[in-house]
Amino acid sequence: MTPESNQIEVRNRQRKWPLNKAMIEEIAAWVSVSLFKDLETDISIQFLSPGRMASINQEYLGHEGPTDVITFDLCDDPALRMTGEILICPEVAASQSEEFGTTWQEETVRYVIHGLLHLKGFDDLEPEKRRIMKQHENRWVEKAKAGFDLSEAGTVSGS
Repeated sequence: MTPESNQIEVRNRQRKWPLNKAMIEEIAAWVSVSLFKDLETDISIQFLSPGRMASINQEYLGHEGPTDVITFDLCDDPALRMTGEILICPEVAASQSEEFGTTWQEETVRYVIHGLLHLKGFDDLEPEKRRIMKQHENRWVEKAKAGFDLSEAGTVSGS
């Protein structure tokens, strides 16, 4: 797969949490090449403030308040191309990281992977499907931790 056929765009649309966009793009590209094999990909990952995330959560999902990650599958022909948008709230990642004993950077990378798994077709609405998705998510997070210094995902370099 050529780099031109695997497009990952990261945009930081919030100011509180510094992000290393280059590293996040690299991790997302690394996961997506494996998940989507020979498909072309055009994936946008946007990091949003809690207020903006809450607005989108209410508008599209009918849920109140900010959430960790929202994924939109924008694919017309999944046999040829994967197109999608992943929205992530680093503020929620920071809150969740305290609850789960991780760092906000690791939790943010987890949400990138979670969004990519949704684009691959994984679902977490039913308990059994959630369990299967969580197994894949945990496996990818462990691989990411082995291959990248995830603490660097929250630095200003590459932003």
